[in-house]
Amino acid sequence: MPSPLAKRSAEATLSVLLFLLGALGLARPAAATPVPADSPVPDWERVAACESSGRWHINTGNGYHGGLQIDLTTWRAYGGERYAPRADLATRDEQIAIAERIVRDRGMSAWPNCSYTTGTRATPQAAPTGTRSYVVRPGDSLSTIAERTRAAGGAEGLYDRNRHALPHGPDRIYPGQRLQLRA
Repeated sequence: MPSPLAKRSAEATLSVLLFLLGALGLARPAAATPVPADSPVPDWERVAACESSGRWHINTGNGYHGGLQIDLTTWRAYGGERYAPRADLATRDEQIAIAERIVRDRGMSAWPNCSYTTGTRATPQAAPTGTRSYVVRPGDSLSTIAERTRAAGGAEGLYDRNRHALPHGPDRIYPGQRLQLRA
C-alpha cells in the first residue's frame, strides 16, 4: 500500500505535467468543444481542471484555494466570505459565483495561464457611459482602469486627472481610492 506522501507526490507531479502539456497545447480533452474567444461565460470546469486538476476543495498551502485557486484577498474582496472563510471551504457553485464577479470586473486576468490554455477569453465589462468616478478594487492598475472605463487619454490622462489623489505616483493605487474619470 503506497504511503499518503507518495500519493500526494504523484498527484503534484501529474498536475504539473498536465499543466505543461496544456501550455504546449498537447493535453486537450478529445470530446471538449472549443470555447469561442469572446465567450462571456467561462468554462469553469476546464479552468478548474487546469488550476487544481478539478479538485474544488483543495488547499495546498500556496495561498490559493479551491478549484479555481482564488487567493484570500480576492475571495474577500468579491464577497466570498458570505459563503465561507476561504474558497476551498465553499461549494463549487459558490466558488463559481465569486469567479463570475471577478470576471465581470477584471476579465480572466485572475487565471492568465488557464484561461489561455482552455480557450476562455471573457473580458471585463466597461463602466457605464457617463460615469464620473471609479473606486479602485484589489488587483487594479491605472492601465486596466483606463481600459475598462475607456478613460480619455488612457492611463496617462487618468493619472493627470488624479495627481492630487496619487502623491506617490501612478503605480501606487490602493483599493478604496476614488479616482476621477473625467475632468
